[in-house]
Amino acid sequence: MLLTRNSSDSSNYQDIKEPELLLHSYQKGDEIPLFEPGFWQVYRGVVQLSRISANGDEIILGWVTNNNSFGDCSKNNHIYRAQALCNVYARWCSPLDIAQSPNLARVLMAQLSQRIIKAEKFLTIAGLRKVEDRLWQLLLLLKEEIGQSVVNGTRLTLRFTHQSLANVICTTRVTITRILGDFQSRKLISIDSDRHIIIRE
Repeated sequence: MLLTRNSSDSSNYQDIKEPELLLHSYQKGDEIPLFEPGFWQVYRGVVQLSRISANGDEIILGWVTNNNSFGDCSKNNHIYRAQALCNVYARWCSPLDIAQSPNLARVLMAQLSQRIIKAEKFLTIAGLRKVEDRLWQLLLLLKEEIGQSVVNGTRLTLRFTHQSLANVICTTRVTITRILGDFQSRKLISIDSDRHIIIRE
C-alpha cells in the first residue's frame, strides 16, 4: 500500500525539495523487501533487522525506529531480513533518488550514522560476560529506543516474547524467564496487564 504525506510533517524531511513522499504501509509481521540496492526511511513504527546463520538460527541485528534508515546500496541486501514489529510506514529511496537529491543524501547520512552508533551499543551488549548484564543492558537500550513514560517508570511500547529476547542475547528462553523473574522480585521491572515490560525508575 502506498500513502502520501506532506514533507512538513517531520523535521527530518523538511529540506527535501520534493512534491510528495510516497510511504509504503506494512502491517505487523510483514517482511519489508530488501531485494534491490537502496534504503528505507522509517516514518513510523519499528522494524527488526536480522539474518539467518549457517545453522539456520535467526540472529537479531537490531531495530530501526522513527526517522531512521536501513538498507544497502550494494547487492547484498538479500542476506538480511527486515520485519515490521508493528504497523510501519516507510519510504523507499533508490540510488538514483539519492544521487539526484543532495538534501536526501545528507538526511540519509545522518540517519545511517545513528545506525552505526546503535550497532556499536549492540556489540557492547553482546560482549558482556554475564547473561544478567546482557539482558539488563538490552532492556535499557530498548527503553531508550521504544520507551514510553508512564507513572511508575518507562514502558516498552512493543511486547517481546522471552524467546525473542533470548535470541537477541544468545541464551535460552528458560534463562530469560528466570532472570526477568529475578528483576521483578528486585523491583527493577514490572509487567503490565498487556504483558509489556515496564522498567522502574
